[in-house]
Amino acid sequence: MLRLVIRSGCKLEFDILNRQATNNRFEAIWSRTSNQGTDGKGIGRALFNRYAESARHYHTIEHIDYCLEMFDQVRDRCINPDAVELAIWFHDAVYEFPVDDNERLSAEYFQAVSNGKLPEQLRQLVFDQVIVTDHRSPPSDPDQKLLIDIDLSSFGRPWERFLKDGVNVRLEMGYLEDTAFYQSQIAFMSQLLERTNFYRTEWFQKNYEQNARDNVKRYLSTLFEKGYSVT
Repeated sequence: MLRLVIRSGCKLEFDILNRQATNNRFEAIWSRTSNQGTDGKGIGRALFNRYAESARHYHTIEHIDYCLEMFDQVRDRCINPDAVELAIWFHDAVYEFPVDDNERLSAEYFQAVSNGKLPEQLRQLVFDQVIVTDHRSPPSDPDQKLLIDIDLSSFGRPWERFLKDGVNVRLEMGYLEDTAFYQSQIAFMSQLLERTNFYRTEWFQKNYEQNARDNVKRYLSTLFEKGYSVT
């Protein structure tokens, strides 16, 4: 989505315009892919309300906006770009605490709201793509690889932004004690570093691989210095 440096007096107006652009984009893809051009306003409104839940700090509509920015840069590399974009919209639709099976719940939420409204083949593609964003199961096709790289692309952002994202994730998982939280972070990030490539697609390897690895190594070093470990 559009990013601008704006004067504080214009911020509210900008936020309203930016959110309207997001609303319009969702309505456009829903209308474009639905049976008989079904209106997606109600579904979009319910989805945006989920991303505005007070317990969310990282998995918000801003995260979706960012993922859509990344998607727009690799759209022409997708086999079915509409399926990938819909998966982006819905991949964090459910974010319950403690975090456990939110990706499956999000996929099931998509299936429920799209039942009878989107073609069955498209619904299955989106369902499978949302599931794979749990980063536990390996992707089975090129579009799934692009989707999970989009979801992980924030690891390759500038260091200060990377840290801010980490703070927001910590706020969401406030039900965990520091030791448990940082152990889980170390375990997940160490697995990413152990891969031959942090990202699974050439475009993200070229543009985000090195910065992502540098950020994660630097972050893990700070945790180790503070005495945290996997066990």
